[in-house]
Amino acid sequence: MSRNTIIQLITVAITILVMVGIHQGADWIFNLMGVRFALGFMAGAAAVLLIWLYEDSQQRRSRPIESGRSAEQERASHTIDL
Repeated sequence: MSRNTIIQLITVAITILVMVGIHQGADWIFNLMGVRFALGFMAGAAAVLLIWLYEDSQQRRSRPIESGRSAEQERASHTIDL
C-alpha cells in the first residue's frame, strides 16, 4: 500500500472514533437531561436552521446582478492612486 492510502485509512479510523465519541457523549447528555431537554434542543436547532436559511435566501436576493467583470478587475478599478 502506498503512503497516501495508509494516511487515508488512519484518517478514516480517527473520524469513526470521533463520531462514536460524539454519539456516546450525546447519548449520555440526553439520558442525563431527559427527553424534554432533547426535544427542546432539537426544536431550537431546527429553528436556528430555518432562520439561517431564510436570511441566506434574503441575502442572495439582495445581491446585485454581476456585470460580467471578475473580482480582480473590480478591485483594480476601485483603487485610489496616491
